[in-house]
Amino acid sequence: MTFDMSKGVVDRVISSIEIKGVITALITPLTNDEEVIEEEFKKLVNFQIKHGIKGFFVTGTLGEGMKLPLETRKRAIEIAVEHARGKVPVIAHVGTPNTKTTIELAKHAADIGADAISAIGPFFYKPDLKGLIKHYKAIGEAVDIPLFIYNNAGRQGYNIDPNMFEKIAREVPQIVGLKDTSYNVEQLHEYVHKFGDKYVIAAAGDSMMFVAFVIGAQAHISGISNLFPELAVDLYNSVKRGDLEKAKQLQSKINDIKRILKKVSEIAAYKAALKLRGINAGIPSSPLRPLTEEEFQELKKNLQQFSLI
Repeated sequence: MTFDMSKGVVDRVISSIEIKGVITALITPLTNDEEVIEEEFKKLVNFQIKHGIKGFFVTGTLGEGMKLPLETRKRAIEIAVEHARGKVPVIAHVGTPNTKTTIELAKHAADIGADAISAIGPFFYKPDLKGLIKHYKAIGEAVDIPLFIYNNAGRQGYNIDPNMFEKIAREVPQIVGLKDTSYNVEQLHEYVHKFGDKYVIAAAGDSMMFVAFVIGAQAHISGISNLFPELAVDLYNSVKRGDLEKAKQLQSKINDIKRILKKVSEIAAYKAALKLRGINAGIPSSPLRPLTEEEFQELKKNLQQFSLI
Protein backbone atom coordinates (compact mmCIF):
# COMPACT_ATOMS: atom_id res chain seq x y z
CA MET A 1 0.00 0.00 0.00
CA THR A 2 1.13 3.52 -0.72
CA PHE A 3 -0.74 5.25 2.08
CA ASP A 4 -1.70 4.74 5.70
CA MET A 5 -5.17 5.39 7.07
CA SER A 6 -7.64 4.07 9.61
CA LYS A 7 -9.71 1.28 8.10
CA GLY A 8 -12.13 0.56 10.90
CA VAL A 9 -15.05 0.35 8.51
CA VAL A 10 -13.17 -2.03 6.22
CA ASP A 11 -12.30 -4.27 9.17
CA ARG A 12 -15.94 -4.21 10.21
CA VAL A 13 -17.31 -5.20 6.80
CA ILE A 14 -14.75 -7.95 6.28
CA SER A 15 -15.50 -9.42 9.69
CA SER A 16 -19.29 -9.12 9.43
CA ILE A 17 -20.01 -10.07 5.81
CA GLU A 18 -18.17 -12.05 3.21
CA ILE A 19 -17.83 -10.36 -0.18
CA LYS A 20 -16.16 -12.94 -2.39
CA GLY A 21 -16.81 -15.21 -5.34
CA VAL A 22 -19.65 -14.58 -7.79
CA ILE A 23 -22.04 -11.78 -6.85
CA THR A 24 -25.08 -11.50 -9.12
CA ALA A 25 -26.04 -8.06 -10.46
CA LEU A 26 -29.72 -8.84 -10.12
CA ILE A 27 -32.22 -8.17 -12.87
CA THR A 28 -35.37 -6.43 -11.61
CA PRO A 29 -38.54 -8.26 -12.74
CA LEU A 30 -41.09 -5.65 -13.81
CA THR A 31 -44.76 -5.59 -14.76
CA ASN A 32 -46.11 -3.67 -17.76
CA ASP A 33 -46.77 -0.85 -15.28
CA GLU A 34 -43.10 -0.92 -14.25
CA GLU A 35 -43.71 -2.24 -10.77
CA VAL A 36 -41.66 -5.06 -9.24
CA ILE A 37 -43.02 -8.57 -9.78
CA GLU A 38 -42.37 -9.49 -6.19
CA GLU A 39 -42.90 -13.25 -6.22
CA GLU A 40 -40.74 -13.67 -9.33
CA PHE A 41 -38.02 -11.52 -7.78
CA LYS A 42 -38.02 -13.79 -4.74
CA LYS A 43 -37.89 -16.81 -7.06
CA LEU A 44 -34.86 -15.28 -8.81
CA VAL A 45 -33.11 -14.76 -5.46
CA ASN A 46 -33.80 -18.38 -4.46
CA PHE A 47 -32.57 -19.64 -7.84
CA GLN A 48 -29.30 -17.78 -7.36
CA ILE A 49 -28.66 -18.97 -3.81
CA LYS A 50 -29.50 -22.57 -4.79
CA HIS A 51 -26.73 -22.47 -7.40
CA GLY A 52 -24.04 -21.11 -5.09
CA ILE A 53 -24.12 -17.37 -5.71
CA LYS A 54 -22.36 -15.55 -2.85
CA GLY A 55 -24.25 -12.25 -2.83
CA PHE A 56 -26.32 -9.69 -4.71
CA PHE A 57 -25.75 -6.28 -6.27
CA VAL A 58 -29.22 -4.73 -6.56
CA THR A 59 -30.54 -1.93 -8.83
CA GLY A 60 -27.31 -1.50 -10.71
CA THR A 61 -27.01 -1.20 -14.48
CA LEU A 62 -28.61 -4.55 -15.33
CA GLY A 63 -31.19 -3.98 -12.58
CA GLU A 64 -32.20 -0.72 -14.33
CA GLY A 65 -31.70 1.26 -11.14
CA MET A 66 -30.70 4.52 -12.80
CA LYS A 67 -33.97 4.76 -14.72
CA LEU A 68 -36.50 3.19 -12.38
CA PRO A 69 -38.92 5.42 -10.44
CA LEU A 70 -37.48 6.04 -6.99
CA GLU A 71 -40.16 4.11 -5.10
CA THR A 72 -39.82 1.12 -7.45
CA ARG A 73 -36.08 1.16 -6.93
CA LYS A 74 -36.52 1.23 -3.16
CA ARG A 75 -38.98 -1.66 -3.28
CA ALA A 76 -36.57 -3.78 -5.31
CA ILE A 77 -33.87 -3.26 -2.70
CA GLU A 78 -36.32 -4.08 0.09
CA ILE A 79 -37.33 -7.39 -1.49
CA ALA A 80 -33.73 -8.44 -2.07
CA VAL A 81 -32.73 -7.59 1.49
CA GLU A 82 -35.80 -9.22 3.05
CA HIS A 83 -35.39 -12.42 1.08
CA ALA A 84 -31.60 -12.81 1.22
CA ARG A 85 -31.08 -11.73 4.83
CA GLY A 86 -29.02 -14.26 6.74
CA LYS A 87 -28.18 -16.18 3.56
CA VAL A 88 -25.92 -13.98 1.44
CA PRO A 89 -24.96 -10.28 1.60
CA VAL A 90 -26.80 -7.62 -0.38
CA ILE A 91 -25.05 -4.57 -1.80
CA ALA A 92 -27.64 -1.93 -2.70
CA HIS A 93 -26.62 0.26 -5.60
CA VAL A 94 -27.79 3.78 -4.77
CA GLY A 95 -25.94 5.85 -7.37
CA THR A 96 -27.66 8.70 -9.23
CA PRO A 97 -26.43 11.83 -11.02
CA ASN A 98 -26.95 13.95 -7.89
CA THR A 99 -25.79 13.70 -4.31
CA LYS A 100 -29.08 14.44 -2.56
CA THR A 101 -31.03 11.63 -4.25
CA THR A 102 -28.12 9.24 -3.76
CA ILE A 103 -28.13 9.99 -0.03
CA GLU A 104 -31.89 9.41 0.12
CA LEU A 105 -31.41 5.96 -1.38
CA ALA A 106 -28.40 5.27 0.85
CA LYS A 107 -30.39 6.10 3.99
CA HIS A 108 -33.22 3.88 2.84
CA ALA A 109 -30.84 0.98 2.19
CA ALA A 110 -29.25 1.39 5.61
CA ASP A 111 -32.63 1.62 7.33
CA ILE A 112 -33.89 -1.65 5.84
CA GLY A 113 -30.72 -3.60 6.63
CA ALA A 114 -28.69 -3.77 3.42
CA ASP A 115 -25.20 -5.07 4.14
CA ALA A 116 -23.48 -2.37 2.08
CA ILE A 117 -24.15 0.28 -0.53
CA SER A 118 -22.46 1.16 -3.79
CA ALA A 119 -22.63 4.32 -5.89
CA ILE A 120 -21.57 4.84 -9.48
CA GLY A 121 -19.66 8.03 -10.19
CA PRO A 122 -22.19 10.78 -10.96
CA PHE A 123 -22.98 10.76 -14.67
CA PHE A 124 -24.02 13.24 -17.39
CA TYR A 125 -22.57 16.18 -15.41
CA LYS A 126 -18.94 15.18 -15.02
CA PRO A 127 -17.39 16.13 -11.64
CA ASP A 128 -13.70 16.72 -11.13
CA LEU A 129 -11.75 14.88 -8.43
CA LYS A 130 -12.66 17.42 -5.74
CA GLY A 131 -16.31 17.04 -6.70
CA LEU A 132 -16.07 13.24 -6.50
CA ILE A 133 -14.50 13.44 -3.05
CA LYS A 134 -17.25 15.79 -1.90
CA HIS A 135 -19.92 13.48 -3.34
CA TYR A 136 -18.63 10.27 -1.75
CA LYS A 137 -17.84 11.99 1.54
CA ALA A 138 -21.44 13.23 1.78
CA ILE A 139 -22.74 9.70 1.15
CA GLY A 140 -20.35 8.16 3.68
CA GLU A 141 -21.20 10.67 6.37
CA ALA A 142 -24.95 10.22 5.86
CA VAL A 143 -25.10 6.54 6.81
CA ASP A 144 -23.22 4.07 8.99
CA ILE A 145 -22.91 1.38 6.33
CA PRO A 146 -19.98 0.20 4.19
CA LEU A 147 -19.62 2.01 0.88
CA PHE A 148 -18.30 0.74 -2.46
CA ILE A 149 -17.32 2.97 -5.34
CA TYR A 150 -18.77 1.73 -8.64
CA ASN A 151 -16.49 2.68 -11.53
CA ASN A 152 -18.23 2.24 -14.88
CA ALA A 153 -16.27 4.42 -17.28
CA GLY A 154 -18.49 3.70 -20.27
CA ARG A 155 -21.69 4.68 -18.44
CA GLN A 156 -20.49 7.56 -16.29
CA GLY A 157 -18.35 9.13 -19.02
CA TYR A 158 -14.99 9.07 -17.21
CA ASN A 159 -12.72 6.59 -15.48
CA ILE A 160 -11.99 6.42 -11.74
CA ASP A 161 -8.43 5.14 -11.91
CA PRO A 162 -6.41 3.76 -8.98
CA ASN A 163 -4.81 7.12 -8.22
CA MET A 164 -8.23 8.76 -8.00
CA PHE A 165 -9.57 5.91 -5.88
CA GLU A 166 -6.66 6.33 -3.47
CA LYS A 167 -7.37 10.04 -3.05
CA ILE A 168 -11.11 9.53 -2.59
CA ALA A 169 -10.65 6.67 -0.12
CA ARG A 170 -8.17 8.69 1.92
CA GLU A 171 -10.89 11.29 2.52
CA VAL A 172 -13.82 8.88 2.89
CA PRO A 173 -13.10 6.18 5.51
CA GLN A 174 -16.51 4.56 4.94
CA ILE A 175 -15.26 3.26 1.57
CA VAL A 176 -14.50 -0.46 1.80
CA GLY A 177 -13.95 -1.35 -1.82
CA LEU A 178 -14.61 -0.90 -5.48
CA LYS A 179 -16.55 -2.43 -8.34
CA ASP A 180 -14.50 -1.88 -11.50
CA THR A 181 -16.26 -2.15 -14.86
CA SER A 182 -13.47 -0.62 -16.91
CA TYR A 183 -12.68 -3.79 -18.92
CA ASN A 184 -9.05 -2.74 -18.42
CA VAL A 185 -6.90 -5.67 -17.30
CA GLU A 186 -3.92 -3.48 -16.42
CA GLN A 187 -6.08 -1.22 -14.27
CA LEU A 188 -7.79 -4.11 -12.51
CA HIS A 189 -4.41 -5.68 -11.77
CA GLU A 190 -3.21 -2.39 -10.29
CA TYR A 191 -6.32 -2.19 -8.11
CA VAL A 192 -5.73 -5.71 -6.80
CA HIS A 193 -1.99 -5.19 -6.32
CA LYS A 194 -2.22 -1.81 -4.56
CA PHE A 195 -5.44 -2.17 -2.61
CA GLY A 196 -6.42 -5.83 -2.40
CA ASP A 197 -5.06 -6.30 1.11
CA LYS A 198 -7.15 -3.46 2.55
CA TYR A 199 -10.17 -3.17 0.27
CA VAL A 200 -12.59 -5.52 -1.43
CA ILE A 201 -11.80 -5.33 -5.14
CA ALA A 202 -14.63 -6.64 -7.29
CA ALA A 203 -14.46 -6.82 -11.07
CA ALA A 204 -17.41 -6.67 -13.46
CA GLY A 205 -18.02 -7.27 -17.14
CA ASP A 206 -18.46 -11.00 -17.67
CA SER A 207 -15.77 -11.30 -20.33
CA MET A 208 -13.35 -10.35 -17.52
CA MET A 209 -14.39 -13.05 -15.05
CA PHE A 210 -11.54 -15.51 -15.68
CA VAL A 211 -8.90 -12.77 -15.66
CA ALA A 212 -10.35 -11.15 -12.57
CA PHE A 213 -10.18 -14.28 -10.44
CA VAL A 214 -6.76 -15.32 -11.75
CA ILE A 215 -5.17 -11.98 -10.83
CA GLY A 216 -6.75 -12.04 -7.38
CA ALA A 217 -9.95 -9.99 -7.36
CA GLN A 218 -11.99 -11.11 -4.37
CA ALA A 219 -15.29 -11.00 -6.23
CA HIS A 220 -16.86 -10.65 -9.65
CA ILE A 221 -20.21 -8.90 -10.00
CA SER A 222 -21.86 -10.81 -12.81
CA GLY A 223 -24.80 -10.31 -15.12
CA ILE A 224 -24.73 -13.69 -16.85
CA SER A 225 -25.13 -15.40 -13.48
CA ASN A 226 -28.76 -14.23 -13.45
CA LEU A 227 -29.36 -16.74 -16.23
CA PHE A 228 -26.65 -19.37 -15.77
CA PRO A 229 -25.30 -19.13 -12.22
CA GLU A 230 -23.89 -22.63 -12.52
CA LEU A 231 -21.45 -21.51 -15.24
CA ALA A 232 -20.16 -18.53 -13.28
CA VAL A 233 -19.83 -20.45 -10.01
CA ASP A 234 -18.09 -23.34 -11.78
CA LEU A 235 -15.60 -20.91 -13.33
CA TYR A 236 -14.81 -19.39 -9.92
CA ASN A 237 -14.43 -22.79 -8.28
CA SER A 238 -12.22 -24.02 -11.13
CA VAL A 239 -9.84 -21.09 -10.67
CA LYS A 240 -9.75 -21.60 -6.89
CA ARG A 241 -8.76 -25.26 -7.23
CA GLY A 242 -6.20 -24.49 -9.96
CA ASP A 243 -8.03 -26.01 -12.92
CA LEU A 244 -7.34 -23.09 -15.23
CA GLU A 245 -7.99 -25.06 -18.42
CA LYS A 246 -11.58 -25.76 -17.39
CA ALA A 247 -11.98 -22.16 -16.24
CA LYS A 248 -10.84 -20.91 -19.66
CA GLN A 249 -13.34 -23.19 -21.39
CA LEU A 250 -16.12 -21.86 -19.18
CA GLN A 251 -15.07 -18.29 -19.94
CA SER A 252 -15.28 -19.04 -23.67
CA LYS A 253 -18.80 -20.43 -23.22
CA ILE A 254 -19.83 -17.35 -21.24
CA ASN A 255 -18.41 -15.11 -23.98
CA ASP A 256 -20.40 -17.01 -26.62
CA ILE A 257 -23.60 -16.57 -24.61
CA LYS A 258 -22.88 -12.87 -24.12
CA ARG A 259 -22.53 -12.38 -27.88
CA ILE A 260 -25.95 -13.97 -28.41
CA LEU A 261 -27.56 -11.76 -25.77
CA LYS A 262 -26.06 -8.63 -27.30
CA LYS A 263 -27.57 -9.28 -30.72
CA VAL A 264 -30.77 -7.59 -29.51
CA SER A 265 -31.61 -5.18 -26.68
CA GLU A 266 -29.46 -6.63 -23.90
CA ILE A 267 -31.67 -6.15 -20.83
CA ALA A 268 -34.68 -7.37 -22.81
CA ALA A 269 -32.67 -10.41 -23.88
CA TYR A 270 -31.71 -11.20 -20.29
CA LYS A 271 -35.32 -10.98 -19.19
CA ALA A 272 -36.47 -13.18 -22.06
CA ALA A 273 -33.75 -15.74 -21.30
CA LEU A 274 -34.85 -15.89 -17.66
CA LYS A 275 -38.29 -16.93 -18.90
CA LEU A 276 -36.58 -19.96 -20.44
CA ARG A 277 -35.32 -20.85 -16.97
CA GLY A 278 -38.77 -20.62 -15.43
CA ILE A 279 -38.65 -17.09 -14.04
CA ASN A 280 -40.91 -14.33 -15.33
CA ALA A 281 -38.76 -11.20 -15.31
CA GLY A 282 -41.36 -9.20 -17.19
CA ILE A 283 -40.26 -6.38 -19.46
CA PRO A 284 -37.62 -3.65 -19.38
CA SER A 285 -38.70 -0.26 -18.11
CA SER A 286 -39.22 2.54 -20.62
CA PRO A 287 -37.66 3.65 -22.93
CA LEU A 288 -36.32 0.11 -23.54
CA ARG A 289 -38.61 -2.41 -25.19
CA PRO A 290 -39.21 -6.14 -24.82
CA LEU A 291 -38.23 -8.60 -27.54
CA THR A 292 -40.61 -9.34 -30.35
CA GLU A 293 -41.86 -12.93 -30.62
CA GLU A 294 -39.54 -13.47 -33.59
CA GLU A 295 -36.57 -12.19 -31.58
CA PHE A 296 -37.53 -14.37 -28.62
CA GLN A 297 -37.69 -17.52 -30.73
CA GLU A 298 -34.32 -16.74 -32.30
CA LEU A 299 -32.81 -16.20 -28.84
CA LYS A 300 -34.29 -19.47 -27.61
CA LYS A 301 -32.89 -21.35 -30.60
CA ASN A 302 -29.42 -19.85 -30.12
CA LEU A 303 -29.30 -20.60 -26.39
CA GLN A 304 -30.50 -24.18 -26.70
CA GLN A 305 -27.15 -25.19 -28.21
CA PHE A 306 -25.54 -24.82 -24.76
CA SER A 307 -27.81 -27.49 -23.21
CA LEU A 308 -28.65 -25.23 -20.28
CA ILE A 309 -32.32 -24.57 -20.98
